[in-house]
Amino acid sequence: MTIPQQNPFADASAETSATRGRSVNSLAGAIAVFLGGYLLLAGFAGFLGQTALSVFATIGGRPAPAYPFPLLALEFLQFLFAIVVVVGGLVLGRRSTTGTVLGVGVVIIGSLLTFAFLGLRLNGMLPIPGGRDGIPFTAVFVNSWFAIVFFVGVAWLLTRAARLGWVAILGTLILIPLPMAFLLANVDSGVIQIVMFLLSGIVGAAIIIAGRPLEDRTVG
Repeated sequence: MTIPQQNPFADASAETSATRGRSVNSLAGAIAVFLGGYLLLAGFAGFLGQTALSVFATIGGRPAPAYPFPLLALEFLQFLFAIVVVVGGLVLGRRSTTGTVLGVGVVIIGSLLTFAFLGLRLNGMLPIPGGRDGIPFTAVFVNSWFAIVFFVGVAWLLTRAARLGWVAILGTLILIPLPMAFLLANVDSGVIQIVMFLLSGIVGAAIIIAGRPLEDRTVG
């Protein structure tokens, strides 16, 4: 009777293919998270602020500029689509199941809070000081450049079970004072957006890399 021999090369090939597949998923997830974060920033730098203004003016019974409802609805749907892209990237690039669940919660709640804080601030409904006294609060709580990169970055690092990679999140601190400093210096709004997109992209890319997107080992 002949005993069938197990082919070790076949097992090694299967393991290599599985590892390569996980690495591709992680890289694809990293790209999706970066792209989704960019879409969120583009929304807040565009018409999403007016959408937030109109929504919370309606909720608070305050007068607001009259924007066509289809335009507001389209902008909000694009906002939700950007969140979905980030969430899809987190799921694709997951290294920790628990971290992924937490990360999805962080990016959804964080994005909605950013939208809400912006709408409340534009309507004067946010209980923070006005004038120069309110600058520190505005720079942190109504700063979509900082908030989006921070929340998406935290979500990615949670998903990737980062360790030393958490140091990269400190890069978001540079995004806190710059928008307000540019405004106070009367820098052209177009220049501000170009500079902030570049800086946000650099900080975001550093956080993505810190999450080791090519590392495929799964943890709990």
